[in-house]
Amino acid sequence: MNTTTPEFNEVSFVMVRLLKDPIYREDRENWEVLRANQDRIRNYFEQIGQALILDEAEGFGYLTQLELDGVDSIPRLTQRRGLTYQTTLLLVCLREEFCRYDTTSLESTRLTKTRGQLQDMISAFVQETTNQVRDKRWIDAGIKRLTELGFLRLISDDPEEFEVMRIVKAKVGPQELQAIKAKLAIYDAANNDTDEH
Repeated sequence: MNTTTPEFNEVSFVMVRLLKDPIYREDRENWEVLRANQDRIRNYFEQIGQALILDEAEGFGYLTQLELDGVDSIPRLTQRRGLTYQTTLLLVCLREEFCRYDTTSLESTRLTKTRGQLQDMISAFVQETTNQVRDKRWIDAGIKRLTELGFLRLISDDPEEFEVMRIVKAKVGPQELQAIKAKLAIYDAANNDTDEH
């Protein structure tokens, strides 16, 4: 029986961190370890079906499912789960907000929104019902889900303020954005037809 206590180096901790969350430039210690050891980390994760995406310009690194043409059997670390309508809608709004932010805001490096601003952002696209409490809860469920997925990070409690994480730009590129918008338009049209009957 081996009684030697294993020693873990800083790369091990960075790899475990990547399994949970993206690593951002602001997390300087882990960011530098990731950059210095990116080939080693990339090779390790490719063995379990994950691809390391390191975006130095935007300042983040994360894992995504490896997709290879002609390879049917790739290990999958997580199951794909669809997002609800309100969560998808909020994600699209945040992606478009980043487009505006990057072209107009030269001083600040962080895009932040209060809960009220997030609610207003999505409510403009949602038909109001007679139950405003339910409508608000419906939108808040989308905010909660995007926080759980790491697209939003709560940075202040009073008032509640969120940082919109730059990973939104990587997860929803221009092509994905157009595809999602097309699906949302179909969903809206189907719901409007139903409402009219």
